[in-house]
Amino acid sequence: MSARQAAGDRHTGPAEVAATVRPGDEGAVGNDAGPELSSELRALAAEAAAVDGVARILGRLSRRLDGTALLWDPTGGPSSARPQLPPGILAKVDAVSSGRLGALSVSADGRELSALPVTGRRPHPVLVVQRSAHRRPFTAAERALMSAATVPLGLALRERVVRDRAARLDRVEARNREAVLYLLQAGATSGACRAAAALGLRLSETIRVHLLECAGRSVAEAVRWCNDVAAGSGWATRCPAYRRQIVVVAQPDADDLVRALRERAGADASFHVGTSHAVPVTDFATAYRHAFHALCVARHRPGRYAEFRSRGELADILADAGGAWATRTLAPLRAHRPARSHDPDAAELIDTLTSWLVLRSRAARQLGLHRNTLASRLRLIESILGVTLSDITVQARLHLAIQMQGPSGDPEVSLVELLTRPEAQHWAAEQRAMLRGSDPRLAHTVRTWLRHGALITSTAAALGVSPSGVRKRLVRVEQLLQRAVLDAPTAQYDLCLALLCAPDPGPPAAAASARAERPLQLGATRIGPADPASSGCSARPSSTPRPRVSHASGSAPTRS
Repeated sequence: MSARQAAGDRHTGPAEVAATVRPGDEGAVGNDAGPELSSELRALAAEAAAVDGVARILGRLSRRLDGTALLWDPTGGPSSARPQLPPGILAKVDAVSSGRLGALSVSADGRELSALPVTGRRPHPVLVVQRSAHRRPFTAAERALMSAATVPLGLALRERVVRDRAARLDRVEARNREAVLYLLQAGATSGACRAAAALGLRLSETIRVHLLECAGRSVAEAVRWCNDVAAGSGWATRCPAYRRQIVVVAQPDADDLVRALRERAGADASFHVGTSHAVPVTDFATAYRHAFHALCVARHRPGRYAEFRSRGELADILADAGGAWATRTLAPLRAHRPARSHDPDAAELIDTLTSWLVLRSRAARQLGLHRNTLASRLRLIESILGVTLSDITVQARLHLAIQMQGPSGDPEVSLVELLTRPEAQHWAAEQRAMLRGSDPRLAHTVRTWLRHGALITSTAAALGVSPSGVRKRLVRVEQLLQRAVLDAPTAQYDLCLALLCAPDPGPPAAAASARAERPLQLGATRIGPADPASSGCSARPSSTPRPRVSHASGSAPTRS
């Protein structure tokens, strides 16, 4: 059953304002009105199919009858415009609505008034037409027009009711689909699968995520198009975090869908698509992050389509050796017990931290929280873990820990030891090699940007360039890395850990020497100048005040 069919008969919709015209706008219906009445009824029937059919019909009647036509709903429905009438006459209009009177025609206070019930449900909405009595009484032909107009007016009301109810059902379904995305993002796969099945959505064991951006066009229209082309192989919904983006969850072999997305992106300059690799449905969060990075690449490609290119995930590389470290790092948060029943528990705090680390200021929208509530939770997390979340190295450490929790590995190993393992060093070298482009300033800009908490204004001041200059360099870094850097979910954690893993002389030599002598703080772990992980990526310089996480975004630190 379609949303339109399910919408039913109850009347809801936007308010109708009484339509009023001045005398002489159009001639009144003449006494000999047979052919003219038929023509007028055909015109009214045509108006009934319009989106604003009720207003169009009332406006046309007002012009033809040289008066004011309005619709009054005694139930107080939003289509009602209450006529200003003496109580006695208003009671008679009520009687017309309830069916106790078939119709009403009176003269009062210098006005001619006619009231007729509109076809449809009871109590009936009432068509009320008024005009000044000194003009002339309503003729028989005009009364016939009013009586006949109640049929197309009733059809217009029903059409609007169906349309409004269908729109409400669409909004409810969209919110339910967003809830499925949230469950997938939070790792609650079994709950997400049950919710998806209840909605008639398909979630296979292996999925691909396609992320679409449709700037300059209706996102709702694009969502409908995506669901049409993905029918049977996937489903789409609006991204809760970025309202101009659409998330498509599809089967990995949905070749027709991929072909349609590529063709649309190639033909439409406002349409960009990023696609992840096929991953288990339990790893949806990774697939979404990969699709987001691919979308960043697609923005700079002529075809506006890109697939994620994997260079290995540090969490996967260190999972066997560092699972116990990750579990130990998050243990205080997992052991948290709320002091009051309505306070967030450990699971809610971990969900909050995970969402904030990935989406920053948009986490409140994804979690359905007020920004002040999000800020309060972040302060609680800081106190439980004994960290400062505005420190980017702390963010990188916690983000890595969330990705690789498990029982494996040495329970006493430190992050410093993990980052100095050969496989981690090799991963870091690959990440940093991508920065060795034609512009030698890029690597130095990235180190300075991270050292200043990923704040563009502070970075610009430290480099002696404009904020727009820093932003342009970081856009170039995005193109080299094929990863999002300026928008969350960002690759800044990978960059931070890559710089911690491997030394980098960087330009100029004097600055590199100065950086080598300055100790690096990695959360609660101090790395001295002799440590091979010293890369100059400190959380922030001593001259830069620590940014406070006192609001929902923690500030979107990548934006000035």
